[in-house]
Amino acid sequence: MTNDTTIVHESPIVHESPSLLRAWWMNKNLRYDVAMSSIIIIINIAAIVYMITHKIPLNKADPVLAILVISTALYVVTGIISCISWVMAIENVRLASEAYVYGRIGHTSGFGIFLALLYSISPHLALHFGLPCLLWFVAAMIAPCCPYLWKGLCKRVQELRDWWKFVNRPQSSVVIV
Repeated sequence: MTNDTTIVHESPIVHESPSLLRAWWMNKNLRYDVAMSSIIIIINIAAIVYMITHKIPLNKADPVLAILVISTALYVVTGIISCISWVMAIENVRLASEAYVYGRIGHTSGFGIFLALLYSISPHLALHFGLPCLLWFVAAMIAPCCPYLWKGLCKRVQELRDWWKFVNRPQSSVVIV
C-alpha cells in the first residue's frame, strides 16, 4: 500500500473591489445630477443669450422677476451644497443621499429660472414650450419621492420585463441521431 501525500499550497485569495472613486462615479444619482445640471445650465444660457441678442428687457414691475431672483439664489446655493456633498461622498457614501436631495432642489429652481426667462421672452412661449417640459420634469421629480404611487406601475413593468426575457431566451432543441 502506498501512502501518497499531496501537498496543498495555500495561496491567499485576493478580492478586488472597485476604487472609491470608481464606485462614486458609478452612482446613478450622481450621473443623473451631472446630466440634469448640464441640461439646465445649457437651456438657461441659451435663453439668456436669446434675450441679449434680441434686446428683450426684464420688466422690473413684473412678478416673474421675483421668481427669477429667488430661483437664481436657491439654484446657486443648492448647487454649491450639492457639489460639496458629492465630493465629500467619495469617502463617506452616506452623504450621497444628501447630495441627491440638494441636487433635486437645485434642478427644480434651475427649471424655475428657465420658465421665468421663457415668460420674459414670450408668455405664449412659456405656455406652449415650458408647460409640456414642466409635466415631464414634475414626473421626474415626484416619482422617486413617492414610490408608493408607482408600485403598481413598477410591478406591471417588471412583469413585462420578465415576459420579454422569457420570449427572447434561446430555445434549446434536442436532436436524436
